[in-house]
Amino acid sequence: MRYLWIRLRRKPFAAVAVVLFSGLIGLALCSLHRGILSAQGHYDEIYRQIKVNCTVTNLTGDQSDQLNISPDIHVLFTGNSGYGSPELMEWVEDVQIKSSIKFVWEGEEYTLTGITSLQAEPRLRPENGCTIFWNEGAGEAVFAGRDLQCILPWELMKKLQEQETPEDCFAVHLAADFYLETDYDGVFEIVGTYEGKEDKAIYCPWETYLEIFRSTGRTVMADSLSATLRNNEDLELFREEAAKWFAEPDARAAGMIENDGFFLALDINDSQLKQAKQNLENSIAVNRIAAAAIFVLSAGAGALVGVLMIRSRKHEIALMRTLGTSNMGIYISCVTEQAVCVILGTASGGACFMWQPLYQLCLFAGVYLAGLSVTLWVFLRKNLLTVIKEEE
Repeated sequence: MRYLWIRLRRKPFAAVAVVLFSGLIGLALCSLHRGILSAQGHYDEIYRQIKVNCTVTNLTGDQSDQLNISPDIHVLFTGNSGYGSPELMEWVEDVQIKSSIKFVWEGEEYTLTGITSLQAEPRLRPENGCTIFWNEGAGEAVFAGRDLQCILPWELMKKLQEQETPEDCFAVHLAADFYLETDYDGVFEIVGTYEGKEDKAIYCPWETYLEIFRSTGRTVMADSLSATLRNNEDLELFREEAAKWFAEPDARAAGMIENDGFFLALDINDSQLKQAKQNLENSIAVNRIAAAAIFVLSAGAGALVGVLMIRSRKHEIALMRTLGTSNMGIYISCVTEQAVCVILGTASGGACFMWQPLYQLCLFAGVYLAGLSVTLWVFLRKNLLTVIKEEE
């Protein structure tokens, strides 16, 4: 150990260089590992935040409205009693359903549309040029209830005002037809008006709409249906369960009314999840490639240091041989000297991240010393006195 200390003092800059190099490598390996952990944590956070939406479509997936979705299908998502069991309800939330029926008022054709919220009707969204004017105390929460309330087109509201009818109510008469077994008459409280591209629809709560049909002895055929997956971790389980009721959208099904026994498809939009997963895999792959490059560099650095040690100490090594030191003794002496420097540097660099991952730090030291050992062993097998004489 004393002789080791003497040799380190004799070549201080070389020892410091190895310590610094090892420290930087240790720091780099720990940083790459921390980057992978950070990417995984970021992915987990994004994974929880991303909303996976599913939409009922036709078999080709290019139509999501006017689908005539039967009750035994839409109750899978809503759980309304009387039509079946809510097979998919436990997996989803924020269910959006819309259904419409035509009626005539003052010689003009209108539609009464039941919706679960404004999101169920794209025409009512601000980005589609629609503006809603709510009466005092009213809001979107109206559609979550079951009262006889509605919002009207502004043009229809003006006609009501011109007729001097009560401004807070609107009478609806639905004549018996294919959809209704008996006539229906109801008076809706007007809670707001809207201006937009669609000006022939009266919107009421979905539960109210359902009750109207029940009172006439009929069931509701929904126009559109969408929902959000409650927990992204259940995606594959939900997909497996949905496969019992829906086909997957397939452009090749154009013109078909049935595909493998299914009349509708369910489009599960998990593209954001797939992209987030791909980004994580790419990030991890880059970090692993960088770590592999560091290990290759470490082996090369060890070999280079071995060459420099032999060339800078050939006379010292020749003297040690003359004094009877074996090749193995010289080899162990050189490797021990480098091992001390590498371990000290790696420990210092890895300390910034609590020496995590420890196995990579140990692997670096092992690869570096392996490159050094191979080089030393190759040179020490030669007759060093002959090498010195040839160089002189």
